[in-house]
Amino acid sequence: MAEGLPPIEMDFAAHGAPVVIVAEQEVSSTVDVLRIVPALSDPKWVRAYAGVVNHLAQGDDFKVIMDPSAFETNYRETYNAEDPQEQVPPGVVRLRNFGIPDFSSMHPPVMTGDTLVYFAENLFMGIPYRATMEKGGNPAYTPVTMRE
Repeated sequence: MAEGLPPIEMDFAAHGAPVVIVAEQEVSSTVDVLRIVPALSDPKWVRAYAGVVNHLAQGDDFKVIMDPSAFETNYRETYNAEDPQEQVPPGVVRLRNFGIPDFSSMHPPVMTGDTLVYFAENLFMGIPYRATMEKGGNPAYTPVTMRE
């Protein structure tokens, strides 16, 4: 994963729950991951930490946004490619259903004291969420403010 850390692999248990394999040891909580790899919460490894936290909390439903600028470019391209006049059947998700996120609020993963802050894309809807987690806690996901 990252030089200086043991091998870390995202996976799923036989029953479907997200797990992380750390140096061949399967764990299912951030507390256990940090017990095995305490350095992971060091700001130096914030991107790897955000990936682990996000996977354990959301599995494959959310993807950490490492490059907000690239995310904005892709979002705007997809949004602009959608026909605003098109009659869309119920249940079809389009970015125009949500609007334009406040991209200025987004940044790569960071540690602020003992709080991990990152942004993640809901892969079904395509919209960004802000995630925050105190060390030893669980991440809370909040949709980024949207405008039309």
